[in-house]
Amino acid sequence: MNTKMLRRRFAALVPMGVAVALALTGCGSGGGGGGGSTGGGEQKTITIATSNDAPFSFTEQGSGELKGIDGEMIRAIADSKGWKIKVFTSEFATLIAALNAKKADAIVDAMYITDERKKEINFTDPWYTEGEAMVVPADSTLASRDDVKGKVLGAQTGTVFKELVDSLGGSQVKLFDSQAALLAAVENKQVDAVFTDSAVIGYSLVQKPNPKLKLVSPYEPYYPGIIGAGVRKDDTQLLQDLNSGLAELKKSPKYLEILKKYGLGEANMSK
Repeated sequence: MNTKMLRRRFAALVPMGVAVALALTGCGSGGGGGGGSTGGGEQKTITIATSNDAPFSFTEQGSGELKGIDGEMIRAIADSKGWKIKVFTSEFATLIAALNAKKADAIVDAMYITDERKKEINFTDPWYTEGEAMVVPADSTLASRDDVKGKVLGAQTGTVFKELVDSLGGSQVKLFDSQAALLAAVENKQVDAVFTDSAVIGYSLVQKPNPKLKLVSPYEPYYPGIIGAGVRKDDTQLLQDLNSGLAELKKSPKYLEILKKYGLGEANMSK
């Protein structure tokens, strides 16, 4: 499995390389990165790096609130620690470099924990798991990947899921330039099944339910990924603090509430 291609990234909603101070419960303005700076005050400020993509970690247009699966988890951890949060936004591919350049203290953006990335940064304990989903028309009887041989399959161009559908023995593979076009093809029964990012499709259906679509469930992803926050190798104290805050979050109902809010569920919980 090519871990470099595991997750499709979407365009940032604010300019790249921009630090944004958030005024939230447990969040606010403060200093830049560098081991969890205090910003000159008594309350600690942590700068997180994100590519600002829904539904993972993004600032909501209008309110400026930090949202998303990872965004709300770091907010909960910050609340428990009494931290303020500052957000540094850049392209996903540059986040590790930005972290090691001390432009941020932690990467909080649905980053898969991989051996390759561990050579450059340390990861927290797993936050949650995430992989692909199988989407079919609402009246379809297809129930697993094993059922799609000889069927017309679809995926989004530029994603790892194209490689998956190519391997499943379908009669035809159709590619689409956008998630919207992909789902429209399912609605119109131009395809029998499509494969896409589980968090993205889950969030889309939470925001806009579609009775013509069905997520195959239960479903075991072919490309499962374990998500964690990334910190610099020398920032052992922040790593410890994030892990202790995460452990407390996982003991509370809020952990599952955050996952469900963005279209995930118990199957995505990490011990």
